[in-house]
Amino acid sequence: MKKNRTGITMKHYKFYLTFMLLACGGAFIWQFFIPNLSGQFTSWGNNMGWQREIALWNIGIITAIIVALIKENLEYMKILTIQSTVLCWLLGLNHLISLLLDFSLGYIIHVMGIFEVLLLGGIWGTILLCKSIKVTK
Repeated sequence: MKKNRTGITMKHYKFYLTFMLLACGGAFIWQFFIPNLSGQFTSWGNNMGWQREIALWNIGIITAIIVALIKENLEYMKILTIQSTVLCWLLGLNHLISLLLDFSLGYIIHVMGIFEVLLLGGIWGTILLCKSIKVTK
C-alpha cells in the first residue's frame, strides 16, 4: 500500500475522492437533466442555462478524479483533494450565506449544500489535508 511519511495512505484519498465523484455525479444529473428542481428549492430561483453550465464544470472535475483513481497516482489525488476541499468550502459557504440571507426550510438544496458540501466535503477534506502535511519524527 502506498503510504507517505505522514501515514496517510492512498486509500484515504481514494475514499474521499470517491465521495466527491458521487457528489459531483449526483449534482451533474440534477443540474443537467432537471435544473428546475434546484431552482424550486433554493433562494436563487430557476436559471436552466447556469445550472447546465455548472453541470458541465462537474464533468471536468469527475473526469480528473476518474483519471487519478485509475492511474492510482498519489500526487494527482492530493491535488484533487486540495481542489475539491477548496470548492466544498466555497460552495458550502455560498449555500450557508444564501440560506441565512433568505431563511426558509423550503430551501432544502441550501440545507443539503451546507451539510453535504460544507460540513462533510469541506471538513473531511481539510482534516485529510492537515493530516497529510503533519510531519512525523
